[in-house]
Amino acid sequence: MKKIFSHLKVSLLAGIAILAVSCQREKLGEVVTTQTYTNVSASVDNKLEIGTGSTYTLTGADLTIPATITFSQATSRAFTINLSTNVDTVAKLITAGTLPAATTVAFPSGAATSINQVVVPAGVKTVSFNIIVNRSAMELSYGKNMAAVFKISGATKDNTIAAGKGALILVVKTGEVLEANSIHQIAFASPTKVINVTADPSNYYINSTFIQVNIPIALQGTSGATFTVNAALSPDTVTKYINSGLLSTSVAYNSVNVGIINPVVTFAAGASTATLSFQTKMNTLLAQQPAGGAPSVKYPTVALTITSPSKYSIVGSKNTVIVVMDPNFFRPFLGKPYLIKGTVGAASDMLICANYDFGGEGVAYHDNNSKDGDGSWRAPDFVDVVPDYTPRSVVGWTGNGEWLTWSVFVEQSGNYQVDTWMGASNTNGRWQIFIDNVSISGNNQMGINAATGTNNNNQKPFTYSNDATKFYTAGTVIPVPLTAGYHIVKLFENNASYDMRGIVFTRLP
Repeated sequence: MKKIFSHLKVSLLAGIAILAVSCQREKLGEVVTTQTYTNVSASVDNKLEIGTGSTYTLTGADLTIPATITFSQATSRAFTINLSTNVDTVAKLITAGTLPAATTVAFPSGAATSINQVVVPAGVKTVSFNIIVNRSAMELSYGKNMAAVFKISGATKDNTIAAGKGALILVVKTGEVLEANSIHQIAFASPTKVINVTADPSNYYINSTFIQVNIPIALQGTSGATFTVNAALSPDTVTKYINSGLLSTSVAYNSVNVGIINPVVTFAAGASTATLSFQTKMNTLLAQQPAGGAPSVKYPTVALTITSPSKYSIVGSKNTVIVVMDPNFFRPFLGKPYLIKGTVGAASDMLICANYDFGGEGVAYHDNNSKDGDGSWRAPDFVDVVPDYTPRSVVGWTGNGEWLTWSVFVEQSGNYQVDTWMGASNTNGRWQIFIDNVSISGNNQMGINAATGTNNNNQKPFTYSNDATKFYTAGTVIPVPLTAGYHIVKLFENNASYDMRGIVFTRLP
């Protein structure tokens, strides 16, 4: 009996529970309904022109332009839209007359970009994205209108792109966006096409072995990050200018004699200048002369060009520079020619034998054998400098056929007395003095008189005079005519039996 009652109790409770659940379901059904979403269509303006009065941000590297996607009504849920850039379409738009052919060019590929996808939030009627335009690309086409096409596509979650509203033509008026004086343009800084190296000491650096020439390159406009330009020799340019008569005193300098130190020239971040440098061997440059002891009358010339900037543009009219090097300028050992004074009665400073010109064997001197005397003086030259004198001055261990040269500058044209300071214990010594490879005594040699009373360590002046043999004696001075300007003096040792200190020129009435 008790068991029957228990079963009835359980059944009653289960029925009550089922009834309760059923009531709850009926109440949920009353409040829960199926949610529906309103789809939208997206569109962009057919054209966006950027110029005076437009909204944009311009930096040294980029132009940032805000663009807008508009929806037919407020979005009801989040979704995405794809973005893409096309520059090939610009040509078709020009052909169709949509864009003017005379003033429009397409952006280079990659020069105008945006993000690939826009995330659209719920509850908005518009969404913005940025178009990034490369400033260097605009500068290369400065003055033109640059165009690209941006397309929207692939709206997700059943949203759509409005018909005829899926492409934005971007037109950037570079002449209005950029100021002319802010254009980043790279050019050789020289105001002239032809640079005479010796006109400015900052153009070069010299030592006994090399001459380094420094050519400045300038950037117009505020610089940004580090960038580079390539540099190379342009021998054809030199040939063209010589053949045209514009470089009448030049000769093309063989490219094998020139080493560009920095063929990739780097502009540091924030810098507006950089330097292109090249080197040539001193002796190689100075060897560009008609003969040893003759001044150069044709100056070695090179041309350099800059190309391939990693940023910005190169000014076409200033991408090449012609560099003229005057060997005569670099010959003097003391940095400038000895001055032969033009005042009547004034004696010039002695042309010191140990201070012979730069240029090396066969150019500034000739020596027959290895170095004697002070082995460290102007090594590796073989000229034999006597170590007994401080400062070094005297050359000894002379040999037949040897010679030395000095660069001089004659202050005034006129007649001059010539004194050669020699020391010898005999009368065998003979020599000739040449001005620009022309002997001042013709075929006659000059020499030491028997009555000199000198020895090798006691050099005395021997004056060019009118004794019968044209040797140096105490006779009447023979005037030597000199013309004003640069010259090379050469002392040639016909019969070398002496020590040599130097030569002195004195202006005669």
